[in-house]
Amino acid sequence: MIYIVVLALTLGAVVTGLAYWRGRIVVPEGHVGIITRRWGPKDDTFDRVALGDTKGVQARTLRPGQVAWLKPYLYSVDFVARTHVPRDMIGVVTAREGARKPARAKIARRVECDHFQDGRAFLRNGGEEGLQIATLEGDASYLINTALFDVRLVPATYVPPGTLGLVTAKLGKIRPAVRPFGRHVECDDFQDGQEFLDQGGEQGRQLAVLGGGASYDIHPDLFDVITVDNVAASTDDLTAAHLQEIAIPMGYTGVVVTLDGAEPAGETKIGPPVAGHGSFRMPWVFLENDGVRGVQQTTLRENSVLALNPWFVRVVLIPTRVIILEWKEKSADERRNFDARLDRITVTVQGYRIHVEVSQSVQILEKAAPVLVSKFGGTGRSALGGLVDDPLPIQRFVDNVLGDTVAAYFAGIAAAGTVEDFISGYHDTRTNLSDKVAQALKGWDVQALESNLGRFEAEDPALNERFKETADAQIRQGTLAAVTASLEDETRIAEARAHADVLGAALEFRAHVEALGAENVTMIKAIEAVAQMKWPQVIGGDITAMAQTLPPAVLHELLTRFREMRDEQAIGREEPRREITDVTFGRANENP
Repeated sequence: MIYIVVLALTLGAVVTGLAYWRGRIVVPEGHVGIITRRWGPKDDTFDRVALGDTKGVQARTLRPGQVAWLKPYLYSVDFVARTHVPRDMIGVVTAREGARKPARAKIARRVECDHFQDGRAFLRNGGEEGLQIATLEGDASYLINTALFDVRLVPATYVPPGTLGLVTAKLGKIRPAVRPFGRHVECDDFQDGQEFLDQGGEQGRQLAVLGGGASYDIHPDLFDVITVDNVAASTDDLTAAHLQEIAIPMGYTGVVVTLDGAEPAGETKIGPPVAGHGSFRMPWVFLENDGVRGVQQTTLRENSVLALNPWFVRVVLIPTRVIILEWKEKSADERRNFDARLDRITVTVQGYRIHVEVSQSVQILEKAAPVLVSKFGGTGRSALGGLVDDPLPIQRFVDNVLGDTVAAYFAGIAAAGTVEDFISGYHDTRTNLSDKVAQALKGWDVQALESNLGRFEAEDPALNERFKETADAQIRQGTLAAVTASLEDETRIAEARAHADVLGAALEFRAHVEALGAENVTMIKAIEAVAQMKWPQVIGGDITAMAQTLPPAVLHELLTRFREMRDEQAIGREEPRREITDVTFGRANENP
């Protein structure tokens, strides 16, 4: 009997041990344990995944490294690899189980469930079946119950540096037909889809853009994003050029034309300044503050670099640097020049056809740029904006204002004068033309800087010879005037140097007199003069003999020199010797 009891206990222990080891679960690293209950009551709420401990796949999971014991006859566990979302990718989640979405809802609301790693929290908190609005960030791994959630990997939205991304919302409220854009809502650059919907985001084009040089975790089933990488597939005529940041070069200003806004009132052609929109980078502020559609008074300064929505603004470049306009024959390569419509001037004087080349330098002030765009327009017929380097507004301005002014001026000269007047009045023609141009530009805030007449060319060769003779004569006159002026300058320099030499000698003599006395200076001068004379090798006797020996010319020179030194000594003792010093140093006469 005892033997039977011991045997039974032993068998029981063995069975118990075997059952324990069969029910012991250890989840490997990098895996998730998905539990299935083999039999039992069914869940009344969820058919495919059980929230409570009922028959079927369980919402709860076993984590890696976790040791658990489950009744082996009641539960089974499958190990699946954890879900990894690589860098620059996002995970789009679809729930296989959950509450039904509201009518017309196409995407499930976000619920707290630890990034879909807590299936029971997802179901308890009202998680909805189907496509989820929340996504999984890249460069991370998640312990996802793959029986409850399906994860689809899609690339994150990348906008290259120096470009921008345009956004269109697929879901949201229906915007009014009178507005081309959905109302702006703050939603972390469209990365928070739930916030977008909660704040009343509307379907369609969005006013905000995505800045370049960044990646965005944007739900592809909620938003479409157009970048330079996929713009070729867009259907609204966008190009990669439209998606570039707008850079205003040095020497230019950017005139802004808004494609949306309030209707201009009355005769208003240029929209007044609107505060707070950050140089049109926040168009929703511009619209909220009743910004007017069309050409704006506020311009974009040179060297500005801005990410502007090409669905909202067009920027026309207008030069503010000095530009030179030329009335001459143009080549095909010059058709985009600002003076492309200006041909050389042709007038008829007394039956002679004469061609004249003219050049005019001008500078457009920044405040004039919006007026020129408003008055003379451009080629922008497209509904799209972006940067427009269009010379047409300036070409039209130059042609209609300057072209007509210059043509009318020369026509008047030709009608009122003769060929001789036309040839000889070159200087007056240029001066009068400069005045006419300045007067024509005065009301446009455009500065006329310099007017120049080029060569005259007649269709008659004989008249061209007369032009040449006149030009040669003017060159000779100019050369003669230059030579005469040079000689006059040299004469004045020589006179100044001579005057300086005289003053220097007088000052030196005065200094000697004041230091040594007039008589001693006279004696020194006499000795110097005698020393410079040519003397015979031997002279004997007294001064009379010396005088008899000297040649008459030398004797005369010696006597003359003595008389001069005597006069200088007398001058040195007289008051007028101060006049040299007084004049030289600007001092008033003083008593000795």
